[in-house]
Amino acid sequence: MKKILPLLISAFISTQAQVLDAIAIDVEGEPITTLEIKAVQEKLQMSKQAAVETLIKDRLEKSAIKKANIQISHEEIQAKVNAIASSKGLSQEKMKEILLSKGLTWETYIEQLTTEMKKERFFKEAILSTIARPSDNELEDYYNAHQTEFSNAPRQMSLVAYKAATASELQEAISNPMSPTTGVSKENILASSNEMSPELLNLINSTNISSFTKPVNTGKGFIAYFVKSKGSGQSGYAAVKNSVMQHWLQEQRVQAGKDFLNKLKSNANIRVIRL
Repeated sequence: MKKILPLLISAFISTQAQVLDAIAIDVEGEPITTLEIKAVQEKLQMSKQAAVETLIKDRLEKSAIKKANIQISHEEIQAKVNAIASSKGLSQEKMKEILLSKGLTWETYIEQLTTEMKKERFFKEAILSTIARPSDNELEDYYNAHQTEFSNAPRQMSLVAYKAATASELQEAISNPMSPTTGVSKENILASSNEMSPELLNLINSTNISSFTKPVNTGKGFIAYFVKSKGSGQSGYAAVKNSVMQHWLQEQRVQAGKDFLNKLKSNANIRVIRL
């Protein structure tokens, strides 16, 4: 009996371990385990059902990529690594050190990066290629239906910056803009509204075209802007056409991705074993 008891305990522990990390769902031959579901729940702070949906999406994508035989060459991976390292101002060796300090081996990192690159290529080839370019009429209709979303869209503003060491010199230049004023410099500026500070953008917006803003004390002198245009001489849809296109494309990409996933899901063999 003394010999049998440890064997029974060992068998019980082994059985419990299998249940804790058992296959919960099979998606096209790709397993999802109970521990994976729990890990995603905790990491992404989501419900069990949301974690299950996230993992099913991941397996469907992996299955589709495998069937599409998407290949990423070693040279492409290395180029991506170089670009990431360069953007962070790091050498590849330093990247390895940082990853290792976070418990991630270089091999695992490259594997994850390769998977993401395959997903990106698959998305471009299988999904983005199905999105037809909209006509100007379609874009304008989209703008008219979502005008409030573009109220703060970037606009190209044409300005002339007048700078002077004293307020009196600047005021003299503003009073006589066609005449040169000693101590005052002028600079033509083409600036995007999204690159301006909120204070400057409000100042420009509250100033009429072909007028000067009020002088501003910069702490190192004074500056005023002559407003030539607030949107490359355009208004409405024409002034934000590029932003409208980007918004439309993003919306189409999201919808195309959802449609593609729903199609995959409806045709997939998904078998729930335990939850």
